[in-house]
Amino acid sequence: MITTEEIAVVAHNMLQESDTVMGLLNGGYVDYERADYTKDAIIVIPHTIDGEGSVRNGQVNVNIHVRDLKQGKPNGNTVYRTDFPRLIAIKKAAIEVLRDHYESNEGWNWTVGLVNPPMKEVGHDEHFVSIFLEITVRDRTSKQ
Repeated sequence: MITTEEIAVVAHNMLQESDTVMGLLNGGYVDYERADYTKDAIIVIPHTIDGEGSVRNGQVNVNIHVRDLKQGKPNGNTVYRTDFPRLIAIKKAAIEVLRDHYESNEGWNWTVGLVNPPMKEVGHDEHFVSIFLEITVRDRTSKQ
């Protein structure tokens, strides 16, 4: 029975093997957990999947983290702003790599589902967007 962890590995590897995505990360990384908040990153997070059944549905989240732009203000306070152009560019490249992936021999596929707008990463000067990969697994050995 395939798990979302196994599917997350496929998504991780596809992103990491993309020269376009890795080039846009400017020295950042693709991983399963956020480890270095000084770099941009794509974090692949396996989520839930239905238990037993001939057709199971699940989800893997792909979070794209981009450091905020540091801007000064006339009164000397530092302000951090969302780097929309970088978030948009990396998100587009990631979606292009991940779009409509099928593993016919394994009996599963994903499609790009919800794409959330930028959210502030609490306690850090960065924002992230989430891309939800909606997974469908078909058990071809089931007699249901």
